[in-house]
Amino acid sequence: MSADVRALIDRIASALGPEATPERVERVARAVLDARAPAEPARAPAPSRRAHADVSSPPDGATRVVVTAYGEDQPGVLAAITAELSAAGANVLDVSQKVLQGYFTVVLVADLAAGTDLGAVRQTLQSRGEAMGARVLLQHEELFQAMHRP
Repeated sequence: MSADVRALIDRIASALGPEATPERVERVARAVLDARAPAEPARAPAPSRRAHADVSSPPDGATRVVVTAYGEDQPGVLAAITAELSAAGANVLDVSQKVLQGYFTVVLVADLAAGTDLGAVRQTLQSRGEAMGARVLLQHEELFQAMHRP
């Protein structure tokens, strides 16, 4: 993670003070980073399959994301999330799920192909989660790490 992104997250969290939720910090950080980033192509082709994927870094141009979800447990939550990611051409690299006394949490790492509209995927996952009574968040990996470091 670049020191610039970490510094940006720290500044945003400090500026928001007690109102600094992960969603608000991410929204502000994304607006700042999007304003600085060059325009991306509308949509890239689906990622190519790799026999033995090197998961230490995303493929060229891909975006590594962390998806977290939580809510009351019910059948199909993980399937719904991964189905939406699959429809977006994502390559799921790792999944951790825990169910505790009727509540579930899921943390998932995936690569999105270059040019994938991160905001559209995020909105689709949030809508699908809300329909199932779950909260689903999609964050760029660097942003997730900056916000959840010890």
